[in-house]
Amino acid sequence: MSRRISTGAPDSRELGFGPGTPAAPLQSGAAAPKEDYMGRLLKYIPAEIVGLYLAAKGIVIGSGASDTDTILWFTAALSWILVPIYLWVATSQDGEKPLLLQIFLGTIAFPIWIFAIGGPPLTMDWYAHNQYIGSLLLIFATFVFGLIKPKPGA
Repeated sequence: MSRRISTGAPDSRELGFGPGTPAAPLQSGAAAPKEDYMGRLLKYIPAEIVGLYLAAKGIVIGSGASDTDTILWFTAALSWILVPIYLWVATSQDGEKPLLLQIFLGTIAFPIWIFAIGGPPLTMDWYAHNQYIGSLLLIFATFVFGLIKPKPGA
């Protein structure tokens, strides 16, 4: 399964055919059918980088370092920087242009996930007393992101 969201083939208007004219038949290697809501939802989540962050977080916390908070903030920031780089590579395979919408939404999704799973914001007093905010933000952002569809043929 590809990490890239399948946008489907462009419709006849995008191919330059007249209204009501069917699009050119799909040939081998042509665009796959459009991704459904669940497929888009899963591919907008930068799960690989969230997993990377969680593993690094476990190592940092287990190390007993005196500056754990600083290291966690640095780890979260470095992981966040990796999100668009990873998604750029993952969505531009097989000679396709990178899917910028997926890269953008995945980059926005990462700090929301960190906020919800108890990343560095836990060190902030206001968040430590209101952790439910991260969970609510994650629920609504994830729902809305799944509704966003890239343009066909993108």
